[in-house]
Amino acid sequence: MIALSPIFVLSFAIIVLLFSLFVFKISTTGCTILTVCGLACALICSVVIGYKISFSTQHISDISSDNMQISVSISEPNKEQNSSGEETIAIDTVPTQVVESSNKNIDINSNSNVDDNFLIDYGVTNDWKARHITALFTCDGYGLLYTSLILMISITVACFAYRWFKQEQINHGLFYLILLFMALGGVTLVYASHLMSFFMGIELLSIPFVGLIGYQYTQTHSLEAAVKYMILSAVASVFLLMGIAFYYATTGELTFSGLSYQLSTMPYPSILLLMGVCLMLVGIGFKLSLVPFQLWLPDVYQGAPTVVALLLSTVGKVAVFCAIARLFLLAPIVNNETIRIILVIMAFCSILWGNLLALMQTSLKRLLAYSSIAHFGYLLTALIAVQYQVLALETIGVYLTGYILANICVLGAISLDSHSDELQDHENEVDLSGLFWRRPILALAMGIGLLSLAGTPLTAGFIGRFLLVLLGVTAELWWLVAAVVIGSALGLYFYARLIINLYIKPNCRDEQMFSGYSIKLKWTNIRISELIIVLCALLTMLCGIYPKWLLSLVSMAQYLTT
Repeated sequence: MIALSPIFVLSFAIIVLLFSLFVFKISTTGCTILTVCGLACALICSVVIGYKISFSTQHISDISSDNMQISVSISEPNKEQNSSGEETIAIDTVPTQVVESSNKNIDINSNSNVDDNFLIDYGVTNDWKARHITALFTCDGYGLLYTSLILMISITVACFAYRWFKQEQINHGLFYLILLFMALGGVTLVYASHLMSFFMGIELLSIPFVGLIGYQYTQTHSLEAAVKYMILSAVASVFLLMGIAFYYATTGELTFSGLSYQLSTMPYPSILLLMGVCLMLVGIGFKLSLVPFQLWLPDVYQGAPTVVALLLSTVGKVAVFCAIARLFLLAPIVNNETIRIILVIMAFCSILWGNLLALMQTSLKRLLAYSSIAHFGYLLTALIAVQYQVLALETIGVYLTGYILANICVLGAISLDSHSDELQDHENEVDLSGLFWRRPILALAMGIGLLSLAGTPLTAGFIGRFLLVLLGVTAELWWLVAAVVIGSALGLYFYARLIINLYIKPNCRDEQMFSGYSIKLKWTNIRISELIIVLCALLTMLCGIYPKWLLSLVSMAQYLTT
């Protein structure tokens, strides 16, 4: 399993690309091919491990349905006396070595401690169990699902970037090297089951973004955006590290499972622990651009190249959110009423602030930045209601999948309509006006992506929004449900405005500008980048019309609790 780990494969791909750049001086085309091959190999390994783990779990559950019992020997219980005078018993289970073959009943899953020899007898090897690889990383279905999504986004961005750089004759191998480091940071963060690996993954994800944002420094506002992101990211990392230090000083644990035990056994949280959690929320709030830590996002989106803005809106946030979701699932942080109120206020303000400010934007990238603030305000509802674990996990998975597909459709279309040698990408409403009459395939895909972000029916965004409202009603988060409904109504207005703008027919004075384009769909002109956008648009509609397969895929991504 370690040899097939996506972290190992990505590290090897970085070494190969570095060697090829310094020794063979390969061109941008060669760098693109090596990068896509490395990311594809990591994706294949992730899918193989995920299939093996899901197959093993299903095989074990099939065995348990055959009325077989397994005897478990119990060590001598340790009796302790708590402060109230009641006697508590700590039971330590020992893996059994003797099994009755006639009357066996297995009640196990990927989280239980079962004898490895017994599993091997039934064709389930220890190599393909969801488990902690080290204390720092956990390999389970949850991590593998979002690892696969991150790798697919990285492959997509590598293809888009090649088309974006096509007009220049300069070698851009450094861009793809930084892209691989960013993907490695995202995968590390998703696998993290320890606060140190969590911090290491965030830094490995954030530092490459500084280089990517300011990479095309000749463009307008590019260097400004890079400096803003670098300074504020460093400040947020300091808050996060200080929060982790306070957390450790109180609990004496850094692993997610150890934190779960310490927090569940504490009679009441100390002031130092609450301070640590609040400091961590400052760092997390910056990375997810939640109110009141969101002011940097629109400027960075506007100054960054569109392909980098796509990475920021997807990998940069999805990886952090998945790691936070794992922490909240294992450690009962939101059980504290103070922390819960803080998260509710952050979610409520993020939803309203993001949607209201998006109404005033004419730049599409700034509009999507404010929209991103609102979307992760929506998703914060799932973290607050994390006690409903199955529904919360399904909601997060479906919503993030729809969000990723929609962003690829929208920002991918802007990227393919722009070039790196221009001072600014075609991101304004004026630039995108009448796009259907110039590039109909991109306009259609972009329209579907905007409809999904608005949460209209027959799209993946509607399914995610419906599950989110259902989860909020189940958890009785009425204020957040009301904010989701109001925010969706506001979002429908500015998304519809953009869609209408795509199909406005040019005036007579502009016909000369559009005369070189034909509305006929020329399938011979469709390349890999256009094909990716069309595929994402079709998947968006498929998930909205027939969401069962997506729900099944997300429900298979179980996380490891111990």
